Amino acid sequence: MFCVNRIIIITARRALQPWLHLDFIFYMTTAGRRYKKCLEVLHGTTDRVIMERRKELLKMGEDLGYSGIDIDDIGRRRRVAFLDLLLLAARDGSLSDSDIREEVDTFMYAGHDTTEAAISFALSHLPSHPDVQEKIWEELKSVFDWSQPLQPTTQQLSELKYLEMVIKEVLRLNPPVPVILRDITEDEKLPSSHVMPNGTVMIISPWAAHRNPEVFPDPEKFDPERFSADETARRHPYAFLPFSAGPRNCIGQRFAMLEMKSVLAKAIWNFEMFVEPGFTVRPGWKVIMKPANGVRIRLENRR
Repeated sequence: MFCVNRIIIITARRALQPWLHLDFIFYMTTAGRRYKKCLEVLHGTTDRVIMERRKELLKMGEDLGYSGIDIDDIGRRRRVAFLDLLLLAARDGSLSDSDIREEVDTFMYAGHDTTEAAISFALSHLPSHPDVQEKIWEELKSVFDWSQPLQPTTQQLSELKYLEMVIKEVLRLNPPVPVILRDITEDEKLPSSHVMPNGTVMIISPWAAHRNPEVFPDPEKFDPERFSADETARRHPYAFLPFSAGPRNCIGQRFAMLEMKSVLAKAIWNFEMFVEPGFTVRPGWKVIMKPANGVRIRLENRR
């Protein structure tokens, strides 16, 4: 992930230096040449993944179709891998190789840093809220067998409703993507009667929106109950948007939630977390928001 991290750092610096916004200037700089080299490495990796999967499907004799890929040994419909769906779409010309690579890039690279940041922020909040830890712990014991190592299935993770509420509250306070940009493609009239003209670039801040006291009373308080079914139903669906919203939202948000649940469930299953005296997490923002000074907590074995 060296190239991913280098691209993130270069992108953040470029955003703050307007003279580098022009590509022909940027790619003449040392940073621009490093950026281009790292991008070639990442695209090469993605292309290899796509090529290898395409070869595997051809060896299966499926010609990228549904005739057998989505049917298991006893005739039941099987979930089709996302890459297989993309390759199927490419067969009839609706997607180019470049389109496929962009989507695979999103899964391979875009999600790892944001998920890591969200898990880090969760671990920074939990030691300060032993009551929340206890509720998660009780929920885990109701779903899993304490005598066995924790090996959660997708179905079991979906049953962890309170843990999901906790993760959403972490994402409310510390959205890994604190700013979202959108192009306005037609004149848009706002409730204030102002008009945003076509061609405007809108900057939306989930970090600020999640701190609206009219929507989230006492917004700086860590309170997972904000995301109970009743509370969620009372809010506008776009009041909470850590994964963006609408047709351009994050395509990996369900996978990211399962990933975060799995990591945090295993952490709380095995350890009780305590605050490290004198340490305070300091959020930092490059392309995404993450703890700038890391996370320091004290752990005690539960077993």
